[in-house]
Amino acid sequence: MKKRVILFCLLSFGVASLFSQNFPNLLSDYLRNFQYQKALDYIDSQEQTKELLVQKSLCYKALGDYKKSLEVLYPLSKEYEGDIQIITEMAFCYEALSQRQLSVDCYNELIRLDSSNVYFKMQKADLLYQQGKYRQSLDLFKYINEEHHMSNALKRIGQCYEKLNMPDSAMAYFKTAWLANSNDGFSAGSLVNLCLKNSRTIEAVAYSDLYMETDTTNQQMNLLNALSYYSMDDYDEAIVRFKKCYNRGDSSLVVLRSLGISYYSMNDSYNAQPFLEEAFRQDTTNNNVLYCLAVACNDMGEHKKAIPYFIKLLDRTIPPDLTLFLYYRNLASAYDKGAHYREAADTYTKALAYGGENQKMNLYYTIGNLYEHSIKDRKKALEYFTLYQISLADYIKELKNKEGVEPKEIEEAEFKAKHLDSHVSKLENEVPNIQMRN
Repeated sequence: MKKRVILFCLLSFGVASLFSQNFPNLLSDYLRNFQYQKALDYIDSQEQTKELLVQKSLCYKALGDYKKSLEVLYPLSKEYEGDIQIITEMAFCYEALSQRQLSVDCYNELIRLDSSNVYFKMQKADLLYQQGKYRQSLDLFKYINEEHHMSNALKRIGQCYEKLNMPDSAMAYFKTAWLANSNDGFSAGSLVNLCLKNSRTIEAVAYSDLYMETDTTNQQMNLLNALSYYSMDDYDEAIVRFKKCYNRGDSSLVVLRSLGISYYSMNDSYNAQPFLEEAFRQDTTNNNVLYCLAVACNDMGEHKKAIPYFIKLLDRTIPPDLTLFLYYRNLASAYDKGAHYREAADTYTKALAYGGENQKMNLYYTIGNLYEHSIKDRKKALEYFTLYQISLADYIKELKNKEGVEPKEIEEAEFKAKHLDSHVSKLENEVPNIQMRN
């Protein structure tokens, strides 16, 4: 009996030992096969150890549930202070949740724990860049480059300078990064793009051509190369390059628009029209495309298409009368306030062509007053006060015939007319005397 008990205990211990050995293998299988939910279920069924809890946080991270991952990691970080793996995983999760400052705080702690770790510094610099702290990011990337000679930091320095609106410095670093790695399409593309933005088109052509000698597959550089020739008004070469982009499946607005305008500039309306039509479908707000499309349709004898395009263009580019009236009137007011009285009078006169009857009536008075008191030309003052007098009389008639007009409004208008009549009579008597003296 005693032997039987001993044997039973030994067998039980062996099975338990074998069972416990199988579970880590089971967890490994789950993880190896990306069965993270099963892995989580398994972990929850076991006694919670640091290693299992870290693995649990990694499963949540793999499933994209960064909040739950942090719920596991944060207590661990307090219990196991200074654990680099735990803090690193927290930094990743905070960044994934766009809580960038908390992620930066994690990397600050990691750098304190391991000051020689370049990865931590690169991650912190990148987070500062994402936060818009370009100067701080720049300083850290520069430090990394100087201390650790990392070529990857060069293009990041260029990006910081670009964000700080320092294009010359940005181009210098992008160029250096590209020279350090001839396959660095990002740095080469950024360099060419900045050349184009800063009207350095000859350099844009040279750099993009140089890159294309070693790599003709880079989609961005193919487009930038085409845009470089387009910016030089070399439409023949631009068309060849844009067609290459188009034939490779790039039907973006910039390719369609540039192809259409390039063909139009070469007086090739036949080839221009389809690209311009597609570009206009994608962006109906571009007046340059609309004009080129209207002309191309007209050249191809498609007048039914051309006419509405030209009408649309006129509607867009010629402001409505009220807008022009306000532009001229406010410009004249600025001239008047600046003591440029002649310019003010001339500009008010231009505004008359676009005003309604009531707007013109008020301007007649303003112009008359300007001529009388500022320009000292009573003859011109009389001319505009007379026009004001006629308009005011018509306005009073309109008020009297309109229903619902307050009597006080009519009285005020008649009071103005009475005093105006007196003033006009006075000017009429003065003007002949002025003419006789002249």
